[in-house]
Amino acid sequence: MDIQLPQIIFQMINFGVVLAALTYFIYKPVLKLLSDRRKNVAAAAEAAAAVMQEKEDLERVRENTLLKANQKAKKMEDEIRREAKADAKLLLEHSKEEITAKEIKFSSELAKLKKEELKSMEVEIKKAALTVAEKVLGESIDAKKHQKLIDDQINEIIESL
Repeated sequence: MDIQLPQIIFQMINFGVVLAALTYFIYKPVLKLLSDRRKNVAAAAEAAAAVMQEKEDLERVRENTLLKANQKAKKMEDEIRREAKADAKLLLEHSKEEITAKEIKFSSELAKLKKEELKSMEVEIKKAALTVAEKVLGESIDAKKHQKLIDDQINEIIESL
């Protein structure tokens, strides 16, 4: 076994060409592919982080909106309760005024009815007194004189009431 220098040189050149071809056609594209993949993964990670941040921001906005809506609903409820109390108070005052007005009207009507009843009773009493006097005396009395006596007595009775 002899070492042949031209064959070793040929093998070295052949190995260099194969190495250069493999480097150019396989190794560099694989490195480029891996580099692109790293860039894509990094971009996807950044996008995912951005999406997560946006999700957190939207969650905060949702919570703030919900809190504001609850506060606004509470304010509206309080305002409605105040208005209802004011309306109830107003209705109560209005009802009291109506009752007072009806009491005054009732009192005036009662006084009017009392006067009318007293007048009708007066007329009935006069007739009855005249009839009783005629039967007691057995004769007819002067109606004017008798009327005057009865009027005086009835006025005394009315004043005592």
